[in-house]
Amino acid sequence: MPVETGEYSDDFARYKMIGFAAAAYSDNPYFCTDNIGNNTFFMRQVTVGCDFLNDDTCSAYVAIDNEAKAIIIAHRGSISGIQIGMEVIETLFDSKESFPSGGGVSRYFYDAWGLVWNGGLRDAFLTAKNQYQDYDVWITGHSLGGAMASLTAANIGYHKYVSKEKIKAITFGEPRVGDFEYSQGFDNVVGYSYRVIHHRDPVAHIPLRNMLNYQHTKEEIFYDNDMSPGSPYLVCSQIDDSKDCSNKYLNFDVSDHGHYFKNLGSFTSSNCTNLYT
Repeated sequence: MPVETGEYSDDFARYKMIGFAAAAYSDNPYFCTDNIGNNTFFMRQVTVGCDFLNDDTCSAYVAIDNEAKAIIIAHRGSISGIQIGMEVIETLFDSKESFPSGGGVSRYFYDAWGLVWNGGLRDAFLTAKNQYQDYDVWITGHSLGGAMASLTAANIGYHKYVSKEKIKAITFGEPRVGDFEYSQGFDNVVGYSYRVIHHRDPVAHIPLRNMLNYQHTKEEIFYDNDMSPGSPYLVCSQIDDSKDCSNKYLNFDVSDHGHYFKNLGSFTSSNCTNLYT
């Protein structure tokens, strides 16, 4: 898994990061993380109400992969239609919030992330960092979880909790999080970051490109296939979607959003036991 070179690694995304991202959907991420690594220790899960009604929750966890010498931070994606609706409404109709690393970000993502980070995730991360000072920090998430992972990575890099070279962020089906200035600031403080997009996944294209100045961070990894082992992928280094990659499609398939290397629902329900099959 050649992540130290800075290059994207299919093995790293397929056999490590997607497992940790999927585990965030589980009510008991411990069982998933235990099955992903040979020497993985689950530390803490943080779940908070994250809309004004507190009907929907946002969640993340911290774990340790001692074999890889990495602190894992994984954010959960959306779990209800109401939550998705709130994301869309607040992103489209509310002003952006300034983020420390630079630029503005969706108010929904900012508020939800802040509730999780200040609700225990920061303390769990700092506890892990102080105990495992030489470890890298791996940050991941799917869908809304990818947006939250982006903010976590930018925040950790900006505040220099660890050096930018120690931050490894891979997200799956991540929506656009902030504006052009945010994407620039993110790239300045996060050393290793890739956004994986599957085929015609619609979520990776919202908010629409250039709507309210929303821009993706780089770099995009695009799988225009079923993502089975050995499948080819394209690397698009532009700061936003390239027409060589996912932006070439105008029609989308929501089922692609739930399939990243595996069907995420069935994978999580099996406690992540079939990672290598």
